[in-house]
Amino acid sequence: MIQMTIKEQINKDFIQARKDKEALKISVLRIIKSHFDSFKIDNGRDMDDKEEINYLLKEQKQTEEAIQFANEAGRDDLVQENKEKLAIISNYLPTMMTQEDIESFLTEKGVADMAMKDAMKFSMAELDGKADKKVISQVVKNLLAK
Repeated sequence: MIQMTIKEQINKDFIQARKDKEALKISVLRIIKSHFDSFKIDNGRDMDDKEEINYLLKEQKQTEEAIQFANEAGRDDLVQENKEKLAIISNYLPTMMTQEDIESFLTEKGVADMAMKDAMKFSMAELDGKADKKVISQVVKNLLAK
């Protein structure tokens, strides 16, 4: 069976959400779709998988921050709405690598023997869209400190 791209899945789910009259899902998917479309217009090409994932990760992080701010402001209605939005966005993200997975991958690749600059550059390029950048950075620093 052919695997659907993130964009294809979002388009399919957007159509279904419109049929089901799911207002929040329609809104979230419309924003994502418009970003993908804007990228295509601006760059003359579709986003590749890594670019789509990185955009969704950025949206996920912004939504998590919005939840935190809403919590601090005591706005339970916004907390709930953003949690639902976060669940929608998360559906399109692959499972991120754990800290242990990252550590074993980078150890296998010999990152501990590299200079900090080279280790970071290599690690970020290899694990882009597969793991949280903060976790990658921390693992690289830990490996180089040994």
